[in-house]
This record gives sequence, C-alpha cells and structure tokens, in this order.
Amino acid sequence: MLSIKYHKDLNHNFLILHSKVKEEEQNYEYKMISGNRIKHLLECKIQYVNEECSFYYEISSKQNLKTLFERKPIGYDEMLRLLENMKEALDELESFLLDSRCLMLMPEHIYMELETKQYFFLYYPCAEEEDKKEGLWEFAQFLVDRVEHEREEAVEMAYKIYESIQDEKFILPHILNMFRPPVIEAKETNLPHNIVEGREDSDEVNVDIWQEREEYYGEEIHSNVSQAESMNYLPAVGILSLLCSAAAAGVFSIGYFFTLSVEEKLASMVGMIALVILSAALFLFFIINVCKRRNQWKRKMENRAEGKGVTGQKWMRRDSGEKNGLSWNASERGKAERHGMESESAYMTRANVAYEEEYGNTVFLDTTSYKKENKLYGTNKGNKYHIDLDKLPCTIGKMAGSVDVVIKDSTISRIHAQLTNREGGIYVTDMNSMNGTFKNGLRLEPNETVLIEQGDELRFGRMTFCYR
Repeated sequence: MLSIKYHKDLNHNFLILHSKVKEEEQNYEYKMISGNRIKHLLECKIQYVNEECSFYYEISSKQNLKTLFERKPIGYDEMLRLLENMKEALDELESFLLDSRCLMLMPEHIYMELETKQYFFLYYPCAEEEDKKEGLWEFAQFLVDRVEHEREEAVEMAYKIYESIQDEKFILPHILNMFRPPVIEAKETNLPHNIVEGREDSDEVNVDIWQEREEYYGEEIHSNVSQAESMNYLPAVGILSLLCSAAAAGVFSIGYFFTLSVEEKLASMVGMIALVILSAALFLFFIINVCKRRNQWKRKMENRAEGKGVTGQKWMRRDSGEKNGLSWNASERGKAERHGMESESAYMTRANVAYEEEYGNTVFLDTTSYKKENKLYGTNKGNKYHIDLDKLPCTIGKMAGSVDVVIKDSTISRIHAQLTNREGGIYVTDMNSMNGTFKNGLRLEPNETVLIEQGDELRFGRMTFCYR
C-alpha cells in the first residue's frame, strides 16, 4: 500500500511519495516524468534527501475521483470522459516508452482539474506489483459502486470494465469503441446541435424575462417620476397665487386713488375679478396638493414602520388600549405624528406598561427537552452563512452540484473543505483548497483532518465561522 503525504508550498499543493532509491540509481522513467510535461499525468518533481527519493506530484486546483463522486453517482458522459482521458494518457506513455502498469488507478489518486474538467493520473515508477493490481481492482469496484444505475449504458460500461479486469483482459480502446457515441457534426461550429439550440432557446427566454422586467420597472419608475414632477412645481404655484393677489390689489388701488373713465373702471373691475379668481384657484390647487403630499408622507412613515414590525404593534396596542380604557388624546396623537416614531413610542410607554401587566407570570422553560443542533455561525463582516451540521458528511465550496453548502466568495475553492462525523466527534478536512482551511488560526495541510470542538473558530478562505 502506498504511503502518501501532503504538503503545501506557497501557492502549490503537492502529493508526496517516498522511495528508498539513491540518485545514482535513477533510471529512464525517473528522468522522463520529471523532465517532461506529459498529457493527463500529474506534473512530477523528484528530490533526493538522505538516500531517499521523494516524488512531488502537483495537485493544486484538483480534486480526486473519490471525493468528487462521494455523494453523487457517475453518469455515462462523465465515465466516458474519464476513460477517454485515460486512453490519451496511455497513448502518451507509449510515445515516451513508459510502462503503463505504473499508472496508479486508485480513485483517490485520479484527479480532476475542476476548471477544465480534465482528468490527471499518477505515474509512480517505484510501485510494487501488488499496488498495480490493487489499483485496477479498486478502480473497477469504484465504477460499479458509484455508477448511475438509472442509465443502462453507464451500468453496462462499468460492468464490462469490471469483467475485463477480472478476466485480466482489460483492453481500454476496445471498450471505448463499444460504447463511444457517433460523432455529430454541428453547423458552422464545433459544438453539438443540442447545445447550439439550447443557447438560442435560453437567449429567447432571457429576452422575454428582460422585456417583462423593463415593462414592470418602467411603469413603477414612470409613476415615481410623475409624482416627483408634480411636487416640484408646488412652490411656483404658491408664488404665482401671491403675485395674482398682489396684481388684483394693485388694480384696486389704481381705481381707488386715481380718477378713471367709465370704460377704464369697467376694464379694471374685470381684470381685478379675473386676477382674484385666478389667485383663488391657484391657492386652492396649492392647498390640495400640500395636503396630498402630507398624507403621502404619513403613509410612507407608516409603511416604513410596518417594515420594522412597529406599526402592527402600535395599532394592536392602540385598539387594545381603547378597549381597556387606555387611549391617546388629540394633543398626544398630534405630537406623535409631528415628532415621528421615537416620540410616538415615548408617548405610548404608559399604555404599554399597563397592557404588559396582563401578559401573566413568566414560567420556567426546561431546555433539556430540546435537541441541541451543531452549527457553524458566520462571524466576520459580510458572512451571513449558517452551516447546519445535522446531516454529515457535509462538503463546503462554491461549485454548485458538487458540494452540499455553496459559499459564493472569491476566496473559496470549488471544493474547499469537508465536515464528517467520526466516533461521535465532528472533524474538518481540507480538500486541497487554494487559500486553506484554518482551525483557531492554524492552517491545515492539504487533506489533513482534525477534530473540532464547541467554541473553535474555523476559517475557509476569508470566511470565518464559530462552531457552537
């Protein structure tokens, strides 16, 4: 069985295998895997310390097969992509004259790069014959256990691989040819037709949604703008009403202090009456709109109070207070309306105290009958996530569909950490994350597992949680 260690160096995560091989004893395979970047093989660096050879495999931004499909089955398309990548790796090994049996096929040693969805395999030239056979058996058993049983093609492929390995007749190209779907050519693009059509449909749906949003919000914005415009000219209406009144008074003064002819008196009288009527109409319009504006302001304040859960309590207490002989007089109500909700609550204190006396005595609550739930509570600014640990294991990350708890933050890896329940305790495991998992300020090594207790602080990237 392979003895594996993990190490983090600056921004890189490494899987480490050790072997008792001296530097002068290294063979052709060592130089090939360390001096070349071979497609679909984990990049490898070799170091020699104290007559011991260490193989450092780069696993940054990658997750192993066992972790990826621990909670979900392997679909037909995913299995086909895995086998295609494996065939490409075997072809590369053949071109470099490397022994394909040194490919470790244990599920925990097959990694996927989450961004490109490409699989990478671990090539270990010092593997024992027993490890090589064990890797094949574990790979076949994993496919049979985790295959999507609703897909007949996937089940058939998994069992075909299992049978071929059992009969020691595992020929990967032959199996791929049996199950590889026919190639479909797409028009003017390399994408399949269904993807192109799907995009067109989604674009149409998105256009419809945006049109509906524009119609809805356009009506709302138009109504708000029209109300604002109607309020902006009120001061001008008031000033115009005063000017008309002043003009009417001026016309009256001219007729009173100066001697005018009959025609001039008639014209001045008609003009004065017209100015008085116009001034009165403008003044009436001004008063009506000012009252309307005040009523709108009152409704706005009441709606704002209802949003905070205050207005409902106010009217409930007012109604109940009136039934019990506790009510506001007109002066108190006017003061409350003028000074806002804070003054209103101050004037209601007397009614509230009298009403709270009818609540009854406080009884003792036996908390032992309640089930205690384990939770992680977000503690830092902007962290509103609460992670319920009632159902474990629980995987944390930002890759929806592959994790149980999705945290949308740029410092969180696609699959960042995992919480498990072992022997009655809660354990946290770093899943090869880029920005690390911290317990009480101490960073965990990649794939390291530690016990957490109540009161411990956990940090995933920059998101901090307290375990209670």
